[in-house]
Amino acid sequence: MLNLRLVRSPLETTENETILGEYNRLALDRIPLDEFVRWVQDSPAGPAWHAILETDDKRIVGHTCLFPLRTTYGGAHRIPAKSEYSFLHEDFRSQKIRGFETTPRPPFITLLDELFKHCVAQGWGPIFASTPRKNQPFTRRAGLRAVEMPLWECFWILMPGNAAHHTPNITSWQRLAFFGAGVVHRTLWSIASVALPSAHTLRPIPIGMEILEPDVNRLSFFEDAASLQWRYPEGQYVRYELDSAPGDYLIVKRGAQDDFLRVCQWRLRSANSLDSLLIALIRAARADNAMGVRWAVYDDDAISAKIASHMRKIGFLCARRIRIVMIHKKEEQFLARATWRMNDSLFSFHPS
Repeated sequence: MLNLRLVRSPLETTENETILGEYNRLALDRIPLDEFVRWVQDSPAGPAWHAILETDDKRIVGHTCLFPLRTTYGGAHRIPAKSEYSFLHEDFRSQKIRGFETTPRPPFITLLDELFKHCVAQGWGPIFASTPRKNQPFTRRAGLRAVEMPLWECFWILMPGNAAHHTPNITSWQRLAFFGAGVVHRTLWSIASVALPSAHTLRPIPIGMEILEPDVNRLSFFEDAASLQWRYPEGQYVRYELDSAPGDYLIVKRGAQDDFLRVCQWRLRSANSLDSLLIALIRAARADNAMGVRWAVYDDDAISAKIASHMRKIGFLCARRIRIVMIHKKEEQFLARATWRMNDSLFSFHPS
């Protein structure tokens, strides 16, 4: 028999270590302990709530949590919450939970549902998660509903072999496509970079510097100084402002030999300087010795469409994708795609 416990961060150090160790064992990610603690404990909207399944001898065998975010929607402050770090040890997936012995649902669904109900009662919402398609029927039983977020995933590849080998979640033929496109991109860049002007299109600015007013008609994230500084640790991320358009910005995750420089968050009011902007990003990736540049452009507005179209036109490797975001049914208005301003800031929390 398992016991279900709801608790808010901070947890005991041994609990954090146990949860993260089991999560890392089961997941593709390998999350450092300090990163895990940062996300679940230090959000400006408050610490995370955890749901923990444990045996009678206090062994933690299941976990999920919701960490809160801070935003404004329709003129009112809201606390959306993202589901993360979920697992249930394979040896305990058919056991009953004390107090829920007659519940026909699997224990992990009870774990999710109890945490979601608790946080809804706290005034949090919308509650959401990024869930693989194969798990969606399962998570629907805890009240989550799928919303499709169309996007163009675009790459300029500077290190073909590394990109083909290290890019996660792609098929064998896609790895061949990455290598082939990378050979072309590297050749083109080696020729063009000699003749391209060295204009300073992007300049680094402090992460928490004042930015544009948020879009009050859509959920947008990490737009106040405290949220920016929590979300984007110095050293891992750089925020750039455009010389030609003060107030427009990009926040990028720094690249490495086994990772792309990745555009995580951006706000552009026009698409007038795209060529010089993209050249500056490729140069920044080159300076980081990164595999290249990666930019996921979601179907948000006319400017997003122009950016994606232009990258395809000049030879970026671009693929059409649908990102599935599971959103709790309790607030039906957020089941509409148009209520979200989407970017990769919600899906690249980890340093690798």
